[in-house]
Amino acid sequence: MKPLKITGITLVTITLIWLLGSVYVFSQTPASLFDNKVSWAPVPQPGNSQLTFVKNKADQNLSLLYFQRPANTKVILYLHGNTGRLPNIISKLFTQANVLSVAYPGYHESEGKPSVDGTYEAAEIAYNWLVNEKRIEEKNITILGHSMGGSPAVYLATRKTDAKQLVIINTFSSVQSICFRTYSILCGFNGGYFNTAENAKNVTIPVRQFAYKNDDSVPFEEGQKLYTYFNKSSDKEFIEMDKDTHSYPDFDIIFKKVQF
Repeated sequence: MKPLKITGITLVTITLIWLLGSVYVFSQTPASLFDNKVSWAPVPQPGNSQLTFVKNKADQNLSLLYFQRPANTKVILYLHGNTGRLPNIISKLFTQANVLSVAYPGYHESEGKPSVDGTYEAAEIAYNWLVNEKRIEEKNITILGHSMGGSPAVYLATRKTDAKQLVIINTFSSVQSICFRTYSILCGFNGGYFNTAENAKNVTIPVRQFAYKNDDSVPFEEGQKLYTYFNKSSDKEFIEMDKDTHSYPDFDIIFKKVQF
């Protein structure tokens, strides 16, 4: 069998095919990230909810949904995933503490178009609203991100070092890492989308990370990979979940491991 020879023309063809394929995968990334903006109206207990709007840098209205019991000073800032605010998650969290959920641009009642930077900005705006408007002490705020929402949650944790803790559920290390599992070398241009692992390197507050073993949305291995980047947190734990699904986490385990 003769050895394969790659001529200049063949190399150019291969490079062109790779480039076109990479550009296509890159162009599809935003659509795949933000393709399921479901509009929920979760009200765990009527009479305890507050819907308000705040402005972002682009002068767009962002929806804040706040569930509060007056006597409770603990707050969970819930950063939702791609499907938006999930009623089952808010209802479960509300049994433990007050809950604030911000809708990213383009989700629910929030104006604008979805973007990575938009989710990060929305997370910080919501946190600041709790501190400045509701006068919540930062030591009483838990930053919690589910699925895609884990990425803005980790980003926020690097900036709010007085928060009580970071809790992330079924979250990936980066979009590029997930992409490589399917498209291999065609994912070279996707490094800037939700690079959760890069931000994880700078998290110093306590971390509790949960991952579902049989997750078919975010591979379990992605959670394991992300956990290895929390090097600066001296109080961290990775917890495996083997019940329920990606969108319906096992809160029995979560509440055993996390004190809000």
